[in-house]
Amino acid sequence: MNTIPRVVVVLGAILVACGARGQTEAEPWRFSASLSYYDVPHAQDFWNPIFTADHGRLHLEARHNYVSIDTSSVWAGVNFRAGKKWKLEAAWMFGFVTGSVDGVGTGYELTLIRSWFSMASQGELVYDWWDDQESSLYSWTEFTGSPVDWCRLGFVVQTTHDYGTSDDIQPGVVVAFNYKRYSWEVDVLDPDRDGTQYILSFSVAF
Repeated sequence: MNTIPRVVVVLGAILVACGARGQTEAEPWRFSASLSYYDVPHAQDFWNPIFTADHGRLHLEARHNYVSIDTSSVWAGVNFRAGKKWKLEAAWMFGFVTGSVDGVGTGYELTLIRSWFSMASQGELVYDWWDDQESSLYSWTEFTGSPVDWCRLGFVVQTTHDYGTSDDIQPGVVVAFNYKRYSWEVDVLDPDRDGTQYILSFSVAF
């Protein structure tokens, strides 16, 4: 094992230990599940299911078709919360990846909210065991406002190399609707170009 994956594995072990130590019996488990459909121009369309579990400081997550098509990953990390007017929730994670890409990764998820404004971002750095060319850096960031409690409108920026697109940076627009613990979202990337990408998502928290 060379230096980069060895460092990631050590950091991941520290993260999992910190997250497990931060659990408290008073805090209940929180779960979420989401399913997204990607309509990708000039490439294979696909489904992306994600499942998360949180208990105090501990964050667990499983993904499929997120790093790459026909690739699954499992993640563990530590949750952080801060702020009152500006509310910040974040998780720093370590993961194992298997499928068309085999390796390890580190990633983050964060949400910043104040009143009607919110910013949500997630990203990951994945190192492939066997092929450095398959290693990748990915991020997804949304800036949205809520004209009413049940609706969010705004902009999104995705950076990716994996979906058959010609650009590394893809801007777009997002529309999302919330009802109790359910959420529906529509994202349109590169809307002013021939290679427009559509993403339809549904999620539930429980």
